Amino acid sequence: MAAPEPIPYRPIPPRGAAYQMEVPPVDAFGQRLTVNTAIDESETVWHFRSGWNVAALNCLAPGDEIITSAYGEFLRGFPNGLRSANQAIDRKFREDYSSSREALLAREEHATQVYNYFAMPGARADFCAAARVVAGQFANYEGDNVKEFAAANLPLLENAFLRFFEEYEEYERLSADWDSQYGTRYGQSQPGYVAIYGNGLTTVGSTLASQQEPAGAVIDVDTGAAIPVIPVDDGNTVSTPVVQPLSNEPVQGTSVAQ
Repeated sequence: MAAPEPIPYRPIPPRGAAYQMEVPPVDAFGQRLTVNTAIDESETVWHFRSGWNVAALNCLAPGDEIITSAYGEFLRGFPNGLRSANQAIDRKFREDYSSSREALLAREEHATQVYNYFAMPGARADFCAAARVVAGQFANYEGDNVKEFAAANLPLLENAFLRFFEEYEEYERLSADWDSQYGTRYGQSQPGYVAIYGNGLTTVGSTLASQQEPAGAVIDVDTGAAIPVIPVDDGNTVSTPVVQPLSNEPVQGTSVAQ
């Protein structure tokens, strides 16, 4: 007699990420279209500055102190270059909108999108590691061109998110396969399935399907945007709950994987 089919757990998102989220698409040339795609020199400077700012506020593990101290030195070292980039972006928004208020609100909205991007919890470990590298690069930088430094180092921060997006898309593929094969019978016991499809019932799955919220924010004095502060457990534990698959209608002879 053949052994009963073991039922695997539903795949969980990488690094404690949300069960469902929008991942930036990839274009026909294989390039991921993120907030850092196709930006000019001034935007590169400001996005880099924004990313480092997020890291200084959110990377708080032992060894991350260099991120905050180097960021302060970066701000003090390039006041004119940063001011020039900020003014250039302001001019661009004023040219694109009919009133100063519309331009101000549009820039604040854009800045918020950039900050939220860099504060994404799922990429935090790699992002903080990249920020430590950036801080070390700055300590050894002997140039005086903020555009040059930003252009060379923004990709280091960006790569942390590109890797996370690839991992998340793999989770989406695997979870879609699980849903197709096991969802109807076992989905109600799995938090990820409930988070995506719902069920209207209070079950183990629905109870554990909540996601992390920002603990606070710091206002950027230059743009008025809120910089999210989102604590993330950077240890080796996985905070996403793993729940044993339970059948809605138990079938005799079917076992659950241990």
